[in-house]
Amino acid sequence: MEAKRQRYQYNNYAVEGSTARKLQVVPGYGEVEEQVPEQRPARETRRKSGVNIGIDLFSLLVLTAAIAVTLYTCIEYLQVQTGVSQMNQEIAGLEHNLSKLQNENKDALSEINTSLDLNYIYQIATTELGMVYPGENQVITYKSNLSDYVKQYEDIPEENETSLLEKIVE
Repeated sequence: MEAKRQRYQYNNYAVEGSTARKLQVVPGYGEVEEQVPEQRPARETRRKSGVNIGIDLFSLLVLTAAIAVTLYTCIEYLQVQTGVSQMNQEIAGLEHNLSKLQNENKDALSEINTSLDLNYIYQIATTELGMVYPGENQVITYKSNLSDYVKQYEDIPEENETSLLEKIVE
């Protein structure tokens, strides 16, 4: 059995030629030494048994406070995380409703645009309401930097309803 436990070690790595390396047995490998427990005097055993190897009261309180703070922080973090998750779900629902309403508005607008008959509107405006196209001197053109905003500083003057003949006679 001693022979089976022996470990071999390679020796002489820089051997020149084609010879095999020599093996050498490592002395003392596999042998188990028996450990003999030290005999303590009875006096030392008695002295050490009175020593408390636990933690004192202050350390216990500090450790308890640290655990409580850590637990509180974890609970608050989970509550905040839950709140964020709920808000994300609400935002997703509102975005879905917004896109749905936008699609409905686009559909309604396209339906209105296709249902308008401009010839019918022109006919009603000219025959029933007495509307006419403006003359050349009634149209005022202007250039604006903003395409959808006009600021009016004063009222537009009204034109007197006098005819051209009345103006000449006066």
